Amino acid sequence: MASDLEAFLAEQLAKELATQARTTPVPPWIRFPEIERYSIGWRMGSGESYLMVWWAFAERLDTEDLVTYFREFAPLPLAWVDFAGMAIDLPLRDAVTGTAREEPEDWGDAVRARGDSIAHLALFDAAAWRAYLDAG
Repeated sequence: MASDLEAFLAEQLAKELATQARTTPVPPWIRFPEIERYSIGWRMGSGESYLMVWWAFAERLDTEDLVTYFREFAPLPLAWVDFAGMAIDLPLRDAVTGTAREEPEDWGDAVRARGDSIAHLALFDAAAWRAYLDAG
């Protein structure tokens, strides 16, 4: 039995898909291009609401399906590489042991680790992304 929140998110996803005339929701940077990647707009208001719906969609997909999903929108915007890495790498588990991996304590290191974890997928220009991080 679905929780009230799960039911609400499913209903909102269905509405969003109807509005977008798609079978999968567009990534957040396409839906709200005016909201910068690390803006508070993703933690309140329409950005936050969309992220909740988007994550409800993404959490139902396996890794391969998420990679396929992000390929549709490649090359990924450099500011959103870590977001895609986080989505693709859920849950954060070591494939061999099945145990949760430790996240780096430093936020910058965590962002870099997310992108490095998916660099081999060719969803973005890895050299440009590293230069973007180094410049930031």
